[in-house]
Amino acid sequence: MAPQQIDLESRSCAEIPEFQRFVEQAYRRDQLMEQTGGGEAFIAAAMPVIRKNVIQALPYASPSSKYVHELRRRGVADDVLDRALARAWLDGTGEFHIPRPRKRDVLTGTLALLGYSVAAVVVGLFEAVSYLRHAHPEIGTALLAVPPLIALAGVPLVVLVFMLLRKIVHRS
Repeated sequence: MAPQQIDLESRSCAEIPEFQRFVEQAYRRDQLMEQTGGGEAFIAAAMPVIRKNVIQALPYASPSSKYVHELRRRGVADDVLDRALARAWLDGTGEFHIPRPRKRDVLTGTLALLGYSVAAVVVGLFEAVSYLRHAHPEIGTALLAVPPLIALAGVPLVVLVFMLLRKIVHRS
């Protein structure tokens, strides 16, 4: 099964030297191939083996560990990485294929949602103070006299809006 170039990007297995050393142990592949017969059964059986012997065994703060962490940060789930490495092991290629990051992830990431939350609360507080200055001038003037009160009121509102946006955007 050839990967679709539209949905997947190719990464070199050389970025994870521990995986390359693991793959060089031909007896592991032969034993697993004998047990499963190859194909999707091989991939399904190889995924936990790769997870345990390669990904979880990466030395902390090693370049390989940082590379895997970067892939996770980009949105590549552990099972997707395991499957991609297992497919590369089965095919005997020096590359694995992972999904391309979606363009909308930039607009729905944590920092973007936090920015939207802050902007919405700042605009909302400006409008609230503007309304109070016209409807209740003494309250509006008192609020404008002590700006830290407005900031203190804004913090829980930012947290609330952020959590609401995160629930809406990241629901699965």
